[in-house]
Amino acid sequence: MSMPRKIRCTVETVASHGGRVYTVDLHPESPVPAFHPGQFLHLTVEDYDPAGFWPESRVFSIASPSRERHRLRLCYAVKGRYTARIEAALRPGATVWIKLPYGEFVIDPADAAVLLAGGTGITAFTAFIEALTPDHPHSVWLAYGARCPELLLFRDMILAQLDRVPSFHALFFAEHDAPNPAASPDAALTLPACMPGRITLDSVFHHAPNAAASVFYLSGPPPMLKTFSAGLAARGVPADRIRTDAWE
Repeated sequence: MSMPRKIRCTVETVASHGGRVYTVDLHPESPVPAFHPGQFLHLTVEDYDPAGFWPESRVFSIASPSRERHRLRLCYAVKGRYTARIEAALRPGATVWIKLPYGEFVIDPADAAVLLAGGTGITAFTAFIEALTPDHPHSVWLAYGARCPELLLFRDMILAQLDRVPSFHALFFAEHDAPNPAASPDAALTLPACMPGRITLDSVFHHAPNAAASVFYLSGPPPMLKTFSAGLAARGVPADRIRTDAWE
């Protein structure tokens, strides 16, 4: 894997999805090093002197395709002091520093996979899903949950891949049906049908016929990771077939 590098970036766009959830596109000063889908970066809004120590930062999965070396996309939800600072600082034209790539949460394409994504945890999977080709030989099931349907990020790309890749399947979950007032007027045109409530393993095992023989990849808030890891173990899934992306 590539050696991590520190790169200054300009904020190109910031999209608000409501609920203090954002998608951000960054333009790096130089091409980013090669990375694998599922890896992450550190982002800081502090003043940074490359000759000094790396300042306080936060970790975000790289949501953009690995083939793109001149643009980076990340998503985040405001959940604490530093992400509130990020919310205030990230405006088009602002500069930030990143260091990347890091992490070993890389999906093995040689196995059937079940991807469990909660909220912005979907970003650990987007580069992998976008890279799937119609001849992908193993089943890939995505179970993706959010607070409301409008907060299902990257849904257009996911729906397009569902049409394009026969081995790719998805289950969507939404805790609430109420529309997100910050969503665009066109959002309803591309909202998928959702099961009510949070992701459940019962639903996953019911719909995915080979789930028990798959490798499970979990990305989302810590309580979700803990609950699903324990639930999968209780169902007899071996520990080496349960992989988590502890992004908080």
